[in-house]
Amino acid sequence: MTTGFVSWFLSVIVLVLLFLSGYIMKNSVNLLITGKRAQGIVVGMDSSSRSTTDTTKAPLLTPLVEFVTSEGEHIKVHGRSYSIKPSSQTGDEIKVAYDKSNPKNAQLLLWGEFPLAPAGFLLGFAILLIMMWMGGILISDDPKLDDPLHLLPIVVAHLHLNPVRYIVLFVLFFAIPTCVIGTYWTSQRAIDMLTNGIKAVGDVTGFERVYSKSNDGTTGSGVFPMITFKDASGIGHNIHGSTAKPLSRLKTGDKVEVIYLANSPDRGVVNTWSEFWIPPVFFGFMSVALLVLLFLVLSGSKNIVTETYDPGTHKELKTSGVSAIATVIKADQKARSLHYRIDKDNRIVTTKLADFVSLEAEFTFWIPPRTGAEIKKGDQFRAYLDSLKPFEKFYIDFSQRLGSDRNVKSKAEEVIEAEEGEKVIIRKLTNLLTKSSPYLSPENVSEIQTLLKEDNLSLAFEKLVTRIINLPRPLPNPLLKVDWDDILQLGIKLELNELAEDDPGFWKKFQAFKTGLN
Repeated sequence: MTTGFVSWFLSVIVLVLLFLSGYIMKNSVNLLITGKRAQGIVVGMDSSSRSTTDTTKAPLLTPLVEFVTSEGEHIKVHGRSYSIKPSSQTGDEIKVAYDKSNPKNAQLLLWGEFPLAPAGFLLGFAILLIMMWMGGILISDDPKLDDPLHLLPIVVAHLHLNPVRYIVLFVLFFAIPTCVIGTYWTSQRAIDMLTNGIKAVGDVTGFERVYSKSNDGTTGSGVFPMITFKDASGIGHNIHGSTAKPLSRLKTGDKVEVIYLANSPDRGVVNTWSEFWIPPVFFGFMSVALLVLLFLVLSGSKNIVTETYDPGTHKELKTSGVSAIATVIKADQKARSLHYRIDKDNRIVTTKLADFVSLEAEFTFWIPPRTGAEIKKGDQFRAYLDSLKPFEKFYIDFSQRLGSDRNVKSKAEEVIEAEEGEKVIIRKLTNLLTKSSPYLSPENVSEIQTLLKEDNLSLAFEKLVTRIINLPRPLPNPLLKVDWDDILQLGIKLELNELAEDDPGFWKKFQAFKTGLN
């Protein structure tokens, strides 16, 4: 199966899932947006042919609502969601949305009546496929994994994704909605209990170990206070406190205030602030914290794995950064890697980058920008550096092409080139020393050999040539045959023409010596 076929196959699946989720929600959303509103009343319950699987075989119920249309027609409709204990009871008022042309297809305006679960499952599955697909694009070296419309690589490039950054965003994608839903659900529970709850006095009858079993099979337990109370009808109920020993301060015989809902007294709780508001505060805090983290990651203020050296993270530096030049050393679109270096722009005078010399980095999860022209070795672009942290925060603007330097070298190549050049210099100085050794004192030869071993090439060059210059005239024939033009270039490479190591006048003496030989 080819990568291209997989891309098309995934595209079809995603489109089908999006279509089905939209189709499921179409009627409900259409009535919610365009339908007329009416106030209905629950006149009874409609039962489903399905029932629970327990031994009681209780029927599944949904509210039967009657309302009057704007034309005065009385319509009865039932809900679309069936349960053992519907949230609405006979006599409750419920708003409905209906279409004048077909009022019997009315929609009860309750959260439970919207097909959020099946549509959300399909939509979530489609989003999960898309996110897995984007993950595949990041870790694959096959550019054909791209979607047919090239949308996913654009998203990857826009968000400056790499495998670690992507995993962080992937986790936040699920964690933030979970915390928001947790905040909403626990807040609604607290508000509902405090608004509609019935208060009663309960007695702490003792403590009991309560066991709980998690989904992964592990079992936990805690010693909780057991509380007995009677509801408004005089029926007794047993509940346990939410705080176990040693955190619980309750003692056997203590009286506590219990609050419960009329339709579920067995779920009553101790009426304390912590019982109701610690969960919403916790989920709310986590929601805010994760949203702040998401903002920091997306804005680039919080760098994820800085060693990846993403050249496009800090776009805000276009307005606040110091201009520099970025040169491409190697760009491999198939392997999704970019090797580049950033140097000062000597045409722009600035004192903000006094300590900055050069920055070289390689980004291994690079999505080439769609600028039209292919990016190749030597291409130069405008770069922007943070004046305080130029090695950590920088941005390359691939839309600003400055020119080309095909002779660009990496720092490793420069080191190798310098090492090779040094070997050449040592070899030439050694040859010159060998030819001149018969005419120099053993002490002078030993001194120069020591300098060569210590890689002090400039001083070795200066002392050797000085000793040759001071030899009696005429020079021995072997020294006359030396290529002194080449030796001169050797001295220039060692920068002795700018600053001598031992004698400030050495270079002038050397030039006069060479001129006298011609």
